[in-house]
Amino acid sequence: MPTSTRTAPSRRLRRAGAVVLAAVSVAALAAACSSSGSGGGGGVQTITFWSSGQQKVITHLQQTFNASHKDVQIKGQYISSSDDLAAKEVSAIKSGTEPNVVIGQDPSTLPLLAESGKVVDLTSALKSETAALYPGIRSALTYKGQQLGFALGGVGDYALFYNKDDFKAAGISAPPTTWTQLEADAKQLTDPSKDRYGIYIPLGSSEWISYDWEGLLASNGGSLLSPDDKSVAFDSTAGVDALTSWVNLVRKDKAAPMNSYAQAGSYDGAPAFAGNKVAMIVEGQFALEPFRSAKVNFGVAPLPAGTAGKGVTNIGIGVASVFDHGSSANTAAETFLQWLGQPAQGAYLTASSSGLPSAPNQLSQPAVKKEAAADPTYKVFAAQLKSGTSRPTIPAYASVSQALSTQIYAALRGTVTPQQALQKAAAAGNKALKGGS
Repeated sequence: MPTSTRTAPSRRLRRAGAVVLAAVSVAALAAACSSSGSGGGGGVQTITFWSSGQQKVITHLQQTFNASHKDVQIKGQYISSSDDLAAKEVSAIKSGTEPNVVIGQDPSTLPLLAESGKVVDLTSALKSETAALYPGIRSALTYKGQQLGFALGGVGDYALFYNKDDFKAAGISAPPTTWTQLEADAKQLTDPSKDRYGIYIPLGSSEWISYDWEGLLASNGGSLLSPDDKSVAFDSTAGVDALTSWVNLVRKDKAAPMNSYAQAGSYDGAPAFAGNKVAMIVEGQFALEPFRSAKVNFGVAPLPAGTAGKGVTNIGIGVASVFDHGSSANTAAETFLQWLGQPAQGAYLTASSSGLPSAPNQLSQPAVKKEAAADPTYKVFAAQLKSGTSRPTIPAYASVSQALSTQIYAALRGTVTPQQALQKAAAAGNKALKGGS
């Protein structure tokens, strides 16, 4: 199913699939033969879809779609966890047993899957449904001029969490609206004698570091890659300023811990906020439950604006793709995706995943309105989607991200300057992009 906001980088935003795919021979995929994926008597076209979502959601989609369509019928199957979905697809493509549709995969898997020649271009068939998506989501669906997937309802992003009690004690009346103000507040909220800090800056080498930092980069008007995706662009003035902000908070101002609070399977440092060690942290909706369980009196605010005058979040998405089984089956599969792209179905997937809408038209649907009414933080996360961005859909993303997170961590430890860190990351990133890995 879609990428829930209970998922986040690295495991929680399905990076594992990209690692699995990286070891697969593209030549083997391209040589794979297709089986006849669907068919049926009496003019009824039957197609299959795979999902890593809950069985009750699969059943709901199957029953609801089939009840409203006479010429196309669908059969859903839970195939694996999201982490294993990519490996299942690869195995199926190699044996010619791939389904018509896969729901909820990470867009990072799309470029390599496309090398098999089996992924259907959805540019024309899903034109209106794609146009309705948030702009930052649309950009992650296309690779080499072809739309390889469609983003489903139930996406995830991040916002600023702040401890209301800490803010009150420090005499701060509201959360910061700019990064300049955040830095000042973080220093004011820090009390070294009590081992308390104003904000948590992620440490280590996991993807969460680069994923989180990319939001600040965009808030400063910077970009991860060049417009043609052929070279990195983060080693810019906007990038240096963004990394300098982080480094100053950790090393100069001593307003952030110098030790990591990341735990196995959770690389974002949420325990620091839940344990009352820091007063602010950038997190996703997945952190709401543990923070509430820890009885933290917190609020959620939009990300502070950077030098470009805006606060930008990164958006994690799950996409549906169609595999080629001939024109009739492909048209039937596209009919299913068009149906999934309607506001009502998008809202259902959004609500069932406890995630966020992939398109603004889902916000007015009863299922999403119910979710928003039940949680005062919902509207904050949803509003961030308007200016959000998504990971680029390129084969080398994992390598670029790894180089970036490694060098960001080096800068936070003080072994290199922010500029040196980004220059080193850029060299490694450009090498990966040139190699296509």
